[in-house]
Formats: sequence, C-alpha cells, structure tokens
Amino acid sequence: MASISKYQNKSGKTMWRYQVFAGIDHVTGKRRNISRKGFKTKNEAELSMSKLLVSIDQHGFAEKNNLTYLKVYEYFIKSYRNTVKESTLNRVLGLFKHHVLPALGNYPIKDITTPICQEIVNKWATELVDFRKIKNYAGLVFKEAKRLKIIYDNPMDLVILPKPVKKIGSEKFENFWDRNELKKFFECLDEEYSSKNYKAIALFRLLAFTGMRKGEALALQWNDLNLLQKTLSINKTVTRAIDNKMVVGTPKTEHSIRVLDLDAKTLTVLKHWKQVQRKELLILGYNSDNQNQLVFTNYYNRLLSTTKPNKWLDHIIKKYDLKHIGVHGFRHTFASIAFESGATIKQVQVQLGHADVQTTLNVYSHVSKYAKKQTINKYAGYLGF
Repeated sequence: MASISKYQNKSGKTMWRYQVFAGIDHVTGKRRNISRKGFKTKNEAELSMSKLLVSIDQHGFAEKNNLTYLKVYEYFIKSYRNTVKESTLNRVLGLFKHHVLPALGNYPIKDITTPICQEIVNKWATELVDFRKIKNYAGLVFKEAKRLKIIYDNPMDLVILPKPVKKIGSEKFENFWDRNELKKFFECLDEEYSSKNYKAIALFRLLAFTGMRKGEALALQWNDLNLLQKTLSINKTVTRAIDNKMVVGTPKTEHSIRVLDLDAKTLTVLKHWKQVQRKELLILGYNSDNQNQLVFTNYYNRLLSTTKPNKWLDHIIKKYDLKHIGVHGFRHTFASIAFESGATIKQVQVQLGHADVQTTLNVYSHVSKYAKKQTINKYAGYLGF
C-alpha cells in the first residue's frame, strides 16, 4: 500500500513525497511505514518508491533496521524452544547467557562483521573447551536474521576456527580408576555406609558394573528391573528443566534406550536395597509397594538430587585419600576395565549407549594411553635397575 502526494516546503515551493506500508516487522511486531520527501517532480517520487519496494522485497528491512543481536536472539529463541528437549534448551540458554550475549548482545546486528566475530571466537578459544559449539549457536541467530532479511550474510560463516589452546606441561585429568582403585573404593564405601547409607552402596555398584549415566540411574523405577531375566531397562533419564527443576525425560539419544544385563552380585545388592528402602520409607510414612516406585529417592520419596551422589563420592575420596574422579568417571572406569577384560569397542558402545562409535573410541584412546604408561612403569619396576 503506497501513496504519493505534493506539499509545500518552508520556502513555499511545491515538492513531492510518498509513504509506503511495508508490512509488519516480524521481530518487533510493529507496523512498518517508510516515507520519503523532497522530490521535485511526481516522476522522481514514483521512481524512488519503485526502487524502495524492490529493495524491501529482496532484502526486507535491512536498510533502516537498527535491531540489536539481543533483540533478534529473543525472537529466535521463541521458535527454537519448540524444537528441542527442555534439558537441551536449558543448556543452550546458559551458553547464550554466559558467553554469546555478553559478547554480541548490544551490537546492532547489521553492524557485526566477520572480523568482529573472529576476534570473539579467538577469545573463546583461549578460555572455553566448547568454543566451537558456542560459535555454532551464536551463528544460529545470524542465520535467523538472514532468513528475515535483516542482514544479507551470516558473519559467522567465514570465521576461521582456531586450534584449541593447550597448556604446556599440563596433563589431562584421568577421570577413571583401575581395577585395584575401584576395589579399594568399594571397601571404603562399605566401611563408611553399610550400616547408615546402603542407598549409596547400591547406586555406585550400579554405576560401576553397568556403565550407566547418573541421570539414567536416578530415573530408574523398580519395574525397570527384571529379576527373572536379570536385566535392567534404560528408557528415561533425569534432566534439569528451564527453572532448574529436576524432571524425568527421554534419554539423550535413541541409542541410550537399551537393556543391560546384571551380574549376580549387583542383583543381590539391588534386592537388599529394595528391602532397606521399603523399611526407610515406611518410617517416613511412604508406601514403596507401587508400580512406579523410584529406585533412588530423597526423604520425600521424590527424585534424588543430582548433586547428592557427588557429595557421597567426594566424602569417601577425601576421607580415605583416594584418587579423585567425578561420578561420570564411573562410566570411564567401566569402559577401561571392560576393554582390559577383552570386550570389543562395539560391545562397550552398546553397553554405554553411545550414539556414535567415535565417542567410544575417544574413551578407548584415552584409556589406552594410560595403560601404555602403566605398562612401561611395571616393566621398569620388575627389572629394578
């Protein structure tokens, strides 16, 4: 919709002007009217108006749009939140909040150039392990701005990814135990918790002898356990929602849905824990004899906090002076000992629920370097000179 009219300027001379309704700005939600004046003839005004309409049709509102990166991000995230799991959204929101928006948020998005992005990515590379992932997420907002014809090109597309910065002399944290270290841990765990926290014993036994993820263990219900087949079904996991509240959701990938075999000792530990749990919950006023009863709960018979296993583990490590690992290290420990016992890479991949065999190979490579170091030390120790 457009109109052309004549008017008198301050000196009383007749001039021409036009006004164009260019639609609704999808980002701001506001009506977009563009006007121009100062033309000497009607033909000049019509020619200018035609060029403007063609430009809007090809490039949207790019010419006059001063939207910031933050404003486009807010529009983008409204649609993005409907395409991913809540746990993924929670993680992505954190990356934008702590890294992307502080660096790019206040820039008018059409003024952000590839050199600006390159400098920011270079800085991320010196500080953050996941700088590649952060760069890709930052690029999604530019992609959205390009789709809306606010900008012509995505400046992140031409950024050259720097190599990760490695600190000279630093050794990678070995987040797993060998067979003897794991055995020592369970001896200490039994000494510390056998009479007052059998829940911890059952949880860590399950993590160490199945390689399952912590979130998968905390989401387990007793109906996932098949006593006859001696198996455990993994079909859900505990994640963090946007408000940081714990929720039970679908596993990380479809490969994470799997059935794990249980050894006789682990099965015995779980059976004993079920009896102990029933007594503990009855004292608290809860009946655990229901189909959807969680295997591991808090005092209110709800999901056990994801930080609780970390506290139990840190307590044992500190008190008994054990090598420090994290709870996720039990997955690497399982892989390490499984490889050592003769399991194939494919068998370990299926057991751990890795979607990509490369993830399993990365663990194998890491473990192999450690084993190589141990081999030469044992060799030198045996010779003794």
